[in-house]
Amino acid sequence: MNYRSLAGLSISFLLVATCPAHAKANPASPKSDVENDVAVRKLYEQFTAAWNRHDTNAMANMWVEDGDHVEPDGRVAKGRREIEAALKLQHGGIFKNTQLKLTLDSVWFITGDVALVDGTYELSGASDPGGKDIGTRIGRLTSVFLKEGGRWWIAASRLMIPSALPYREKK
Repeated sequence: MNYRSLAGLSISFLLVATCPAHAKANPASPKSDVENDVAVRKLYEQFTAAWNRHDTNAMANMWVEDGDHVEPDGRVAKGRREIEAALKLQHGGIFKNTQLKLTLDSVWFITGDVALVDGTYELSGASDPGGKDIGTRIGRLTSVFLKEGGRWWIAASRLMIPSALPYREKK
């Protein structure tokens, strides 16, 4: 190996070793996973409490600025302002008397500052546009959480209401 190759290899190593992506790496540890799990679950407890008091501002402020939310019918709210507008519309009408129960089944830390959350929800007290109670809605949720500025935020949320698939056997 000549000196030029050795110098090139050394520079490559230094660039990789000092790359911001490597410097920012946040290795997970059992202790940090436990602490972060508690923080993520607490955020959804706060979200549930805000929902049940119909505080749309508090709910929307749990999302990152450019986050998004997808409803079971496929409607998308992109960005905190759209999410808040959607929540205000819902809580001013069909969801004004609702109570929410969230159950988180799993919190998976993809990295030290990104988590994938799966769970279920039950929403009671919803009404149709005519004011008639539509019964309890039971669904599933998947969310991506992002840790920025020392706190956890909702980056993306996806809701769905399971429906029977015509090609599956009934259990």
